[in-house]
Amino acid sequence: MLLLILVGGIIWRTRLGASRDGTPAPSSLAGDWKGGAGDRSAWLRRIDELRVEDRPIEAMTTGWAAYRSVAPGERTEVLKALTLAQLADVPEDQATASLQRRVEADPDELDARVALLRRSLVASPLPLDQPRIGRSSERTELALNELTTLLEQHPDHPGAREAVIDALLDSGRIEEARSLLRAWPEAFVDDPRRLRLQARLDLDFEGRPDQAIEALTTLLSSTPHDWHLRARLSRALEMQGAFEDARRQARIVDQLRERLDPDRLGRRLATAIRRLDTPESLDDLANLCASVGLTKLASAWRLEAETLRAAQALRNRPPGT
Repeated sequence: MLLLILVGGIIWRTRLGASRDGTPAPSSLAGDWKGGAGDRSAWLRRIDELRVEDRPIEAMTTGWAAYRSVAPGERTEVLKALTLAQLADVPEDQATASLQRRVEADPDELDARVALLRRSLVASPLPLDQPRIGRSSERTELALNELTTLLEQHPDHPGAREAVIDALLDSGRIEEARSLLRAWPEAFVDDPRRLRLQARLDLDFEGRPDQAIEALTTLLSSTPHDWHLRARLSRALEMQGAFEDARRQARIVDQLRERLDPDRLGRRLATAIRRLDTPESLDDLANLCASVGLTKLASAWRLEAETLRAAQALRNRPPGT
């Protein structure tokens, strides 16, 4: 990865209140708010935390809440954090170090503990949309045991439940996973993690591609650039007999993988991020986002570019004109 952006390190556990337009923040962003709703630094820290935890949908939701809450002159920084959360992976060693610092600072910081343990469970990258089934090791068992203990102590924590269910499915312990998913806390029934797990269960184990299609389509409405989800959607459509739609999704997957390839994307993204004081860089960020289906983010970058051009034109006007 060519783009290495420093993240994390400052613990910030919050329950974000309603944004200025009255939209409540997701209940999964739990904790105690330690600043005003327009606190740019706090919003940016939270987006970075979600990025390190590999929670792009929650980062997207939080990013737009931040965009609505901060002063107009601070929106560029919010868009920067949101773009990085969607398009730039955090290097493994950097993410691990950030999570470890959070846990050392506060052992009760459950989101960080769960994210750290999840990294212990992933021995190798997933091949496209295929689950890891039957792959177990001593390290995996230790991580799963610790996650199971955390879940027993905190049964309402969605992250711990998600991690345990994923690990059980990977190990082929389907009935245990199914039971935990059925017991998902009512307060978090709309959490994207539950929806993703239900789609995985429906597609890989229950033979219900129609329900998987519905769940995956909902998830992709938030993160249309997630080619892993889209690959699963393609497979579900094929199982359903919608072959042309399946082929169309497969073509989009190929395009996304090419456009999101770090060697292709990294240098261009890093260059644009370093030059946020030029309209051309903001236009380039808009084009990058648009190329992978992030149209709302692209529109926001274009608006920032137009605002910057107008400000520069005003400054450059001859006196008295």
